[in-house]
Amino acid sequence: MMKPVTNQVLLKIRYPKLLSKKIPASALRSTPPHRRRSSSLLCSAGCHRFDRGCHNKLKQMMDFHINEVKSEENEVNSDEGHSVINTTSPFSTNMVFNSSEDLKNWAQNVARSLGYVIVTRRSKPNLVVLMCDRGGIYTSKNSSRKNIFSKKINCPFNLAAKYSKANDFWMLRVICDEHNHGPAERMEGHAYARRLSDEETRLVEELTKKNVKPMDILLALKEQNKNNVSSLQTVYNARQKFLKSLKEKDASQTMVCDIDAHTYDECLRNNRVDPPIEKPFRQSCLKKESVLGNFEPLRHGSCSCSCSYINQFPNMFERYITEVQDVKSDGNCGFRAIAVCLGFNEDAWPTIRSDLMDELNTHKKEYDEIFGRECRLQLHDSLNFFRTDIDATFEYWMTLPDMGILIASRYNVVLHCLSVGDSMTYLPLWSTPPTWHERVAIAIGLVNVNHYVKLTLHAGYPMPPIVPQWTRYRHECASSWVTPYVTQLDMYNQCYHSHCNFEKITKDI
Repeated sequence: MMKPVTNQVLLKIRYPKLLSKKIPASALRSTPPHRRRSSSLLCSAGCHRFDRGCHNKLKQMMDFHINEVKSEENEVNSDEGHSVINTTSPFSTNMVFNSSEDLKNWAQNVARSLGYVIVTRRSKPNLVVLMCDRGGIYTSKNSSRKNIFSKKINCPFNLAAKYSKANDFWMLRVICDEHNHGPAERMEGHAYARRLSDEETRLVEELTKKNVKPMDILLALKEQNKNNVSSLQTVYNARQKFLKSLKEKDASQTMVCDIDAHTYDECLRNNRVDPPIEKPFRQSCLKKESVLGNFEPLRHGSCSCSCSYINQFPNMFERYITEVQDVKSDGNCGFRAIAVCLGFNEDAWPTIRSDLMDELNTHKKEYDEIFGRECRLQLHDSLNFFRTDIDATFEYWMTLPDMGILIASRYNVVLHCLSVGDSMTYLPLWSTPPTWHERVAIAIGLVNVNHYVKLTLHAGYPMPPIVPQWTRYRHECASSWVTPYVTQLDMYNQCYHSHCNFEKITKDI
């Protein structure tokens, strides 16, 4: 049995936390006004003075909280007391564990081998209750939304892990070993099972720094852990989170560069003195004109270095890039670059967002199969931004490869995205390709980790590999889109492998 909770332990809880807890009206007894005595102490409940009435009310809240915690523990203990130990259960074991993490890892591995996923229901210093990921009942937070589906079906499966202070180890007890649903045929359907561990997350970050492709990163994860069921989308999400952290670091560095770029101007403005004798020559700038007018303005978001965007793409494309057109950096740069590629003005980015939302709604079932329903809804929300008075925040930026698939299918174009880390090609999924001279190929480039620009490529350029989603989910009528580009795809593979071999030889030397 667990040790009873003492009032001395619970009195360590701060008053504001208790006062913010919802207490039934029947649990509070008001004190008559004539019996209240004010003092100089401030009341944390919001009164100007801490009187005796507030003190009594606070004591009632404390008693209610104590009873609530005790009833919660009695519920677990009663379940354990009435449960019959099932020695045939896969979770019944005489093993002891050094920590709760070791115990949870063991239980989760056993559950995965059976086709289930278990999660933590309640965690305390000496008690951890585990449950099925489909346990409990979903409570909607937004009453306006209808037809909300949830995986929670109140599964009764329950395990309790208790800590023995005398022996300094953890033991596992089975409370309920039954599920009200069948096992999963494939663990990839569980979001919890697709999560990356801390070690796997560090591996993704290290490989991303080395410009390893996401598909190769996924293969490395599965090679390291045979039980890994992460998907390609999981790798993309981890890469995007890592790149966001790099972007926050770059923002502070860019600020330092901007300050250094205007150091000379600050010296002129702050150190002006009137000479005692007029100089025999005049300054070359116009009278009453600001000194800043004689300097070439810095590019938006760039530092004082002279590196151009073309140096931020793979070397094999340098001779084929004929133009790099920059767009405004306001969080909509990806959609601005696409608008320019399609022949519109870059201010037509709201039209691009609207068209892509329409593409998602038109092919809901198909994109549910490609991305998953939850990811499709998140993608729809990230496109739903049309304000022009503020910049788009991170959650509304254009992300690849998901939006690249939408763009190619919506506008019936071949889309190339070039970057140092990973260059990809996107083809339409649903349409029959037009004749050769009617086909349209557009290209954008990712620079400075988080900014897109419009690219113009010379004919005969090496074509980056096609996203694997196109090969798997395309309609039969769209299969001939790739036929005219076989030579360019082979050209890219040859250049890519020759570059990798050159780097390997250089390292060996």
